[in-house]
Amino acid sequence: MIKPAAFRLKSGEKDLQDYQASGQGPVHHLFCRHCGVRPFERGFVKEMGGDCVAVNVTCLDNLDLDELAVAPVTYMDGRNNQWMQRPKDTRTM
Repeated sequence: MIKPAAFRLKSGEKDLQDYQASGQGPVHHLFCRHCGVRPFERGFVKEMGGDCVAVNVTCLDNLDLDELAVAPVTYMDGRNNQWMQRPKDTRTM
């Protein structure tokens, strides 16, 4: 998750379709209208500090897999809507 000012979409905006699930608030789930990949989502999540962008890292250009493998991971319990807590079980994540 990053702040919107740190996000830049370089191309393909016209190929994105927006989906908003009911009951999720102002979260925009953007996906490619051709292949269905969800490259990122935009929205306002109070628990995450307001406006944010969630990026699918596999959609980043020039992704260094070695750098990604050692990147810090922060687990959040979104399943139970307890975003500031680590889930009890992270084995499948």
